[in-house]
Order: sequence, then C-alpha cells, then structure tokens
Amino acid sequence: MTVKYIIGHWTGVNTYNVTDAIKQSYQLIITKDGETVQGGEQGKTASTGGMNSITYNISCAGGDIKAPLTKKQCERFFKECAIALKKYSLTVDKFYTHAEIGEMCKDRSIRKLLPFNKYLWQNMGKIDLTRLPYDLKGESHGDFIRQKIKWYYDKIR
Repeated sequence: MTVKYIIGHWTGVNTYNVTDAIKQSYQLIITKDGETVQGGEQGKTASTGGMNSITYNISCAGGDIKAPLTKKQCERFFKECAIALKKYSLTVDKFYTHAEIGEMCKDRSIRKLLPFNKYLWQNMGKIDLTRLPYDLKGESHGDFIRQKIKWYYDKIR
C-alpha cells in the first residue's frame, strides 16, 4: 500500500497508558516520556476513517486534560513525523492533524486529497492535537506542528 499522508493523533484518553487497542489503532505511539511504541501494520489500523489504506498514523499517548501532552513527547512526535515523511518520500505539506482531516471532511475540501467515501464522515468533530504544551501566539495548531516537523525534516540526511 502506498502511503500518501502522515496523520497526527492523540489517543484522547484520561491516561498515558498504551493498551493493545491503542497499539492496533496507530502505526506508532509516542509515550509521555518520548519513547516510541510500535503499533499496528500500515493499512490495517482504524485511526482515520476512510483513509487508513493511504496513511501512516502517529499518535501521542494522552491528550485529554487529565493526561496532557508533554514537550518531550511532542518533540519526539515531530521528529518521528519527519522521519516517516522522509521514509515515504513525502514533503511536510503531506502531514495533517486528525482535527484538520475532520474539518476538511466537514467542509468537503477533503475531496482534494481523495474521492469522498462512506467512511470519511467518521473524522468530523475530531480535535486531535488542538491542545499543545506551547504558546502558539495565534498560529494554527497544524501550521505550528508542520513548522516543528520541517525543522526536524531539514536535519535528516
């Protein structure tokens, strides 16, 4: 299967625990301490409705108010996203947060990425990666994350 996009997530639960169900939802999970946990095989997880066959999904454990993302975790997330983009010969503009995919489904601009299918609606209302441990100064979360990923991306040879 060809990976066309890297999608960023958080597990969105009240804990940092990485359960078997979480492992089967993403290809890579980043713990609160910045460690990586391998998840399910690309194309066989259920993380981005209607897009799993063409996406590689990286998630931060936590994200809820009771388990907020940490800077150490986010920095590792940015680095791993950059590594995945390079691995699949993609540029940074091929990274989206799950929240951005949800908004694109809502306003139907998702058709720029792929034809509409019956599962895309499942992404609407997602808020993955909309609370970060940084002061964004009015910048969108997705743009901030892409800037951080680009910094790592440019350092990979």
